[in-house]
Amino acid sequence: MKKILKILFASLLLLTLTDTLAAQDPVDKKLLLNIVRKVKPEHVSTLRDSFLKCRVETLKEPGCIKYEIYQSPTDPTIFFIYEIWKNVEAHKLHSATPHVKVHSEECKGINDPNYKGEFHRVFIE
Repeated sequence: MKKILKILFASLLLLTLTDTLAAQDPVDKKLLLNIVRKVKPEHVSTLRDSFLKCRVETLKEPGCIKYEIYQSPTDPTIFFIYEIWKNVEAHKLHSATPHVKVHSEECKGINDPNYKGEFHRVFIE
């Protein structure tokens, strides 16, 4: 019984913390995402081509300000993705679009498993 109570308490605490963190997202600021990912060498063109295809539709989204991909000049398997969104809500809407779902499906399993990657989320004026 104690274990069940501990699990319930931990779950409640986690839900509360998640709601608190979500409530801290400023609705009046732009969201900048800076992502670094490394793909397996045989999938360099897979990521690049899929991203560029997705980019065409993404730039049509009203909340998208910037959506770019850069390839490392020293390691072609490393990509830098740079996104700016009008706000958090615009990015949430983007994440649910058909073109992002296609892009995600096309890029499943292409990451280098030995590379952690980076994901930075910053709010800007």
